[in-house]
Amino acid sequence: MFGLIIPLLLIFFCGYVIWRAGDTFLEGSNYIGRNLKDGVKGATINAVASSMPELFIALFFLFYLKDVIGFSGGLGTSFGSVLFNSLIIPSVAIIGVLSKSKKKIVVVSKKIILRDGVWLLLVEFVLIYFIQQGTISWVESLLLMLIYILYLIYLFKTMRGGESIKYEDPLSEKETVSLMSAFIILDLKRILIGNKPLNIQKAWVVFVISSLVIGFVCYFLVVACEWLGSEHYSVPWIGEFEGLGVPLLFVAIIFAAIGSSFPDTIISYKDAQKGNYDDAISNAYGSNIFNLCVALGVPLFFFTLTYGPIVLTKDIIDLISNLSWWFVGLTVFSLFLYTRGSGVNKNQAVILISSYFVFIFYIFWIATNG
Repeated sequence: MFGLIIPLLLIFFCGYVIWRAGDTFLEGSNYIGRNLKDGVKGATINAVASSMPELFIALFFLFYLKDVIGFSGGLGTSFGSVLFNSLIIPSVAIIGVLSKSKKKIVVVSKKIILRDGVWLLLVEFVLIYFIQQGTISWVESLLLMLIYILYLIYLFKTMRGGESIKYEDPLSEKETVSLMSAFIILDLKRILIGNKPLNIQKAWVVFVISSLVIGFVCYFLVVACEWLGSEHYSVPWIGEFEGLGVPLLFVAIIFAAIGSSFPDTIISYKDAQKGNYDDAISNAYGSNIFNLCVALGVPLFFFTLTYGPIVLTKDIIDLISNLSWWFVGLTVFSLFLYTRGSGVNKNQAVILISSYFVFIFYIFWIATNG
């Protein structure tokens, strides 16, 4: 049992640091992208900001564990984040809004949801097709990145109808915080620039430094996931322990995905609290597109250029093909509920959250009985 507690505590700690660093990253990226339109900002700036952990995790999985095992860890994180982002994050944001108001539903733009949902389904089908071919090279990775570029071009060509979001410095809403308190709660922005308001230079400073912190912590999150999935693992200066003894793909789908999704949750919740419901939903779907095309595509591109193509085993192909029905099916299901009727209510949000936990129970079942 103690062998499970160590990696789980490390995953929890890494998730907390990713959340705090992601919050700072968001403030910097929000200032940099303050002139973008509603809906576009959520699908681009917010999506990229909240998906930095997935990019670093995929990078470390591939270059730390190598080949098929590393690929399964990176893919599991990306796929797990897709479901967490689609089912949990918007639902939590919606429930939070409705619990604090007299509203019965949250009205979101069906056009924006369908826009990002269709692109997400396209990416899912393309990635599943690549996996079923049995070999992943720099060509497939490059094609994934090109799809994201096409997605961005489409967004900026169709952004005319949105409204600009006025940037609000959180410092204007909060009391000043001492440097000691900032260190205790890991408030990177105040550690870096104190209680001063942002300008473009300071925004880039917090943007870059918080990115480096996220990358550093993600390495330890990858190590913790490896320990958790192993039959036996060794912790330097402490000793030998027993893990779950399950494929890394399952661990990454649940624990790495949840640990890396704290920024997405915070971003969408804050957007929803401010009434930016389109950004709250488009951030989740935009993050998913970024996760699969860039956060997975970029590490794969550099890994396969360095070490050559990744040849997948039949077991991995069959397992991913089996899980792909869940990914596509739950994506379609979430799109149906978000666009059904005049808005999204608490019952629909609860159904989406429940469907995620059904998927998690299924993962545990095949991990222990497969």
